[in-house]
Amino acid sequence: MPNVKLVVEYNGRGFHGWQKQPNLKTVQSELERVLKIIVRSPIGPLHAAGRTDAGVHARGQVVTFRIEEQPELWRIAQGVSHLMKGELAVISAEMVPDDFHPGISSTHKQYSYRILNRPTPAVLEAHLMWHIAHRLDLELMREQLTCLIGEQDFSSFRDSSCTAKTPVKTIYSTDLQMVDDVITFRVIGSGFLKQMVRNIVGTLTDIGRGRLHGRTMREVLDARDRRLAGVTAPAHGLTMDWISYDELSRIEPKGAEASEN
Repeated sequence: MPNVKLVVEYNGRGFHGWQKQPNLKTVQSELERVLKIIVRSPIGPLHAAGRTDAGVHARGQVVTFRIEEQPELWRIAQGVSHLMKGELAVISAEMVPDDFHPGISSTHKQYSYRILNRPTPAVLEAHLMWHIAHRLDLELMREQLTCLIGEQDFSSFRDSSCTAKTPVKTIYSTDLQMVDDVITFRVIGSGFLKQMVRNIVGTLTDIGRGRLHGRTMREVLDARDRRLAGVTAPAHGLTMDWISYDELSRIEPKGAEASEN
């Protein structure tokens, strides 16, 4: 059966995460529903590069599914985007080899997290940023990031319900920038544990406002104890930016007419 790959963008505000759940609106269940309407043919299970939590957004989530006959890719891209009414759009659609899996085949993933750091909250983008009124020590937070680089045990930033076989992940790069009142944290890694990025961000912000009683990120990481880390940052500030399947460099999603992402 042909293997179809989609790169999709969605606003997580209206979904209870990626994974299908009984009686709940999820990205997987809604995407599967509209795909069946468009292709008018049975399709196999949907597989994603990452199972985003409730409220988390995506600019470049990668999804695959099997279908009995090769479909019209442009019809899938346009049809899904139309039926999802602004909640989800297909950025690109293409056929991929049988052995391609969006999660297992990936080499790099980037997530970003946005924080509005000013006394008053956001209005137009309130659902895309975490508002923190207390002024954060950005330079101190930057200093704390260096210890995260490399292959390490990230148990201190792992959610208690995480089912990953190992807490060891590789972080390739981190970046923390502030433009006007918006702080953006970006991280590229081989993969991430459940709520790992949100727990790192929460710990960073607790350090940035002096809530960790002098503990450093290095001490928290080495302890391998979630209880010593900071708060879990809210889901709505987090976005899955892109997934790469290239060993040497990341590949960002291109338009729906492109043949590759």
